[in-house]
Amino acid sequence: MMENLSFFSVLSLSSFFAMINRKVKVFLYKLKKEGRVMQDFNVTFRYAIQRECTLEWRVKQDRINYNNLVFILKGKALYKIDGNEQILTENQVLLIPAGSLREAERFVEESLTLQSFDFFSDQPLPALPQSVLTLDSLDFYLPLFQDFNRHWLTEKPLSRLHCKALFYQILDELYQTAWAMQENPHVRQMKTYIESHLTQNITMEDLAWVSGLNVVYCGALFKQETGVTALRYWRILQIRKATQLLSEPDISVSEAAWQSGFDDLFYFSKLFKEIQGVSPKVYQRRHAGSVKLKENYQSNHG
Repeated sequence: MMENLSFFSVLSLSSFFAMINRKVKVFLYKLKKEGRVMQDFNVTFRYAIQRECTLEWRVKQDRINYNNLVFILKGKALYKIDGNEQILTENQVLLIPAGSLREAERFVEESLTLQSFDFFSDQPLPALPQSVLTLDSLDFYLPLFQDFNRHWLTEKPLSRLHCKALFYQILDELYQTAWAMQENPHVRQMKTYIESHLTQNITMEDLAWVSGLNVVYCGALFKQETGVTALRYWRILQIRKATQLLSEPDISVSEAAWQSGFDDLFYFSKLFKEIQGVSPKVYQRRHAGSVKLKENYQSNHG
């Protein structure tokens, strides 16, 4: 079958897989960056639907062996999770983890439209900061829901893969929004500035200006909220960028240092070992060895 694909079809497939891989990597990177480490992550879907619920709609009590993510698009619903009642209204989201005892029903006086995803994950999902998350609006999500549901109902090649790419985007936005709600807005401003100026020289004066705070106070606030100084946070992110670069083939340690924002190779190597536990060369050699083993396995079992 592959022999019949045109060059442009193969190129299109390659681009599509690259897009999905990129979305997964971004989602995992953000989890790691927030201190919520997940070594790998994969979802498979059991069921998904956008539903206008009738008066008779209810979910019978059952202990589910899958995760259930529910967005309320319109109206009101009563969910009971492990005996705890949760009233959900428009623009609210509930993530019910696998193993929960779940039941639900709609209110007679309220219409109800919801988007629901039942899915399995190879690791437990990080809990949302609130049991019920209230969003300002669902404007970001609605086009993704529409695209997801359209592909979910088709039998075209790669439909499920397309759904997975969209779902990672939904999860990523949901977690980022939830964590941002919990974070001091001044600290969020400083983090955003650091992340967008990663390879440039950053001073506390820069961070004080962007956050609108006194230099001394903004430094103390960042340390109080995150456990590290702002400049230490910056350096940690630079080293994480370097580890990504050193995972690529044919890149030197000096090139990885320069692209990560370091002019001093000695300082870069010293800081890299302090944070990662090994020198850049050792890290690169170990990663190259694991990649080689993976390639050999794939070639022998392909």
